[in-house]
Amino acid sequence: MSRSISEATPLDNKAPRAHIGTGVHIAPAEWRWLILFICILVLVAYLPVIWLAIRGTGDYQFMGAFLNPQDGATYLSKMELGRNGAWLVQFQHTPEAHNGALIQVLYPFLGHLGRMTGIPNIVMLHVARLGATLFMYVALYQLGATIWTRVRARRLFFAIAVLGAGFGWLLSAPLGVTTFPDLTIPEIFPFYSSLMNVHFPLTFALLALLVGYLILASRPGAENSAEVSRLMPFASIASLGLALLYPQALVPLGGALTLFVLAAWIQTRRFPSRLFRWLLAVGLPALPLIVYYALIVDYNPAMAIWNEQNVTSAPSPLILLLGLGLPLLIAIPGIFRALRRFELDGDRLFLLWLLMMLVAIYLPLNIQRRFSVGMMIPIAYFATRAIEDVWLNYISRRRRPLVYTVIFTLMPISLLFVLAASMLPFVSSTMPGSGVMLERDYGQAFDWLRSRTDADEVVLAAPVVSMWVPAYAGSRVVYGHDYETLDAPAKKDAVLAWYAAEETADCAALIEEYDIRFVLFGPQERALGPATCIEALEPVATFNSVTIYAP
Repeated sequence: MSRSISEATPLDNKAPRAHIGTGVHIAPAEWRWLILFICILVLVAYLPVIWLAIRGTGDYQFMGAFLNPQDGATYLSKMELGRNGAWLVQFQHTPEAHNGALIQVLYPFLGHLGRMTGIPNIVMLHVARLGATLFMYVALYQLGATIWTRVRARRLFFAIAVLGAGFGWLLSAPLGVTTFPDLTIPEIFPFYSSLMNVHFPLTFALLALLVGYLILASRPGAENSAEVSRLMPFASIASLGLALLYPQALVPLGGALTLFVLAAWIQTRRFPSRLFRWLLAVGLPALPLIVYYALIVDYNPAMAIWNEQNVTSAPSPLILLLGLGLPLLIAIPGIFRALRRFELDGDRLFLLWLLMMLVAIYLPLNIQRRFSVGMMIPIAYFATRAIEDVWLNYISRRRRPLVYTVIFTLMPISLLFVLAASMLPFVSSTMPGSGVMLERDYGQAFDWLRSRTDADEVVLAAPVVSMWVPAYAGSRVVYGHDYETLDAPAKKDAVLAWYAAEETADCAALIEEYDIRFVLFGPQERALGPATCIEALEPVATFNSVTIYAP
C-alpha cells in the first residue's frame, strides 16, 4: 500500500526527529509524461480557438469569450482600464461615475502589460489564460509529488484532479435541473476553470502550491529542515496572491489550517509553535486586503450595490454530491478512513479543508459557491488514497487497465459537454444573441465610438451589445451586466422599454437621466422592437446594418 506521508508519529511530540528535506523529486520520465498529458489537455481545451481559426465566423465577429460572455466582457473592460493607465477598477457597465477600488487587479495589470507590449487585449487575455492553465497543471502535479513518492499515485491524483467531474451530463435533462456543479461551477474543476478566464486556473495553482507547502511543514521532523523553513515566505506570497485573485479561497483553507493547529495542540498537549508560525505566515499577508475589501463594501456605495447583486448560490447538497460524481464515490473509503483515524497528517488537513468548504458554501451569504474553489483537490486526494489503499485490493492486475479506461472515460463527460457548449455559437446561426458573437458592423461602430468618447461618456445599446461596448469602445453603458450594472434589473427594463416603445412621449427621459452621448441601432436593437424613439435622434454614422445616433 502507498502512504502519503508519515502516519506513525504525531506532530510536535517529544521524540527526536531526523532531518528531512522537501522530499519532492520528479524524474525526467515523469516530466515527459506530464508534458504529453498537459499538451493533450490544452489542445482539447483550445478546440474552440482552433475551430474558430479554421472555420471562421462569416458575417459575425467573435467577441472574446467562449463561455459566460458577460463576465468575459468585464475582464476585457478592466483590461481596457489598465491599458488606459488605471489600476483601480470602476464598473464600466453602469452609467454612474463612481470611485474605483483595488479589486480584480489581475485584469488591469494585463491591460498595462498589453499597452507596454502592443498586444491587443483579446490576444493578451487568451495568452494569459494559456499561461495560467500551464502553471495550474504543473502546480497540481507538484502537489501530488509532494504527497506521494509512488509515480502511479501521483499520476492518479493528477488525472482525477483535472479530469474528474460528476453526473450532470446524465441527470440534468431527465431531472430538469440546471445547477449541477460540473456544468455550472468551474471553480471546482481545474479543466473547466481553464476554459473560463485567467484567475480561476491561477487560483488553483496557488492553492496547490500553498497546500503543498503546508503538507511539507506538517510532516514529522519538518522543524529540523532548513529547506522547509525557507518555504514559509513562498507560502506568504501564495496567500497574498490568493487574496488578490480570489480572496474567498482563503476562508475555508484558513479555517482548516486554524483547526489543524488546534487539533495538534489538543492531541500533543503542547502548543504547536511551528505550525502556528505557518498559520501566521498564511494569514497575516492576506489580512490587510481582507480588511480593505470589507471596508470598500461598507464605504463605497457602488461596491456595496455590486456586492449585493453578486449572488452565486450553491446548489442543494444532493445536487452538489451528484455533481461531484465518480471522484467522490471513489473517495468515500479515503474520507471515512480520515474521519475514523483523524491523524495529524495530510489526511487531517485535506479533510478539514473539504469540510470547511462544505460548511462555507451553505453559510447564509450571497457568494456561497465562491467558497467551493479548489474542491476537486481534496476529493482527488482522497480518491487516490482510496484507490491505492482499498480499491486496488479488489481489482486484479489483469483487469486494472480496463477499470482505469472505464473510469477515466466516464469521469470527464460533463467537461466535454461544457466544451461542446462553448462551440455552439460557431455552428448555429441563432446564437449571436448570446453575446459570444456580434455582427461585424458592430465592430466598426465600436471603433468609431472609441475615437469619439471617453471612459465617462454613456452609450445606449441593446443589452447584448452593451456587454461589449466598454471593452471595445471604452465608454460606459446604461445596462451591460447583471452584477456590475448598478440597480441592474431596473436599468435592463428601461433599456428594453426604450427600444420597444411605439410612442415618443417618454423617449427623452432615459437620455436625460444618464446624459447619453450616443445611441446604437442595429440588428440586435431591431430585435427588441420598433424603437420609435430613434426618430427623435440625429444619425451621425452608419456602418451597413448599424447606425449611430446622437440626441
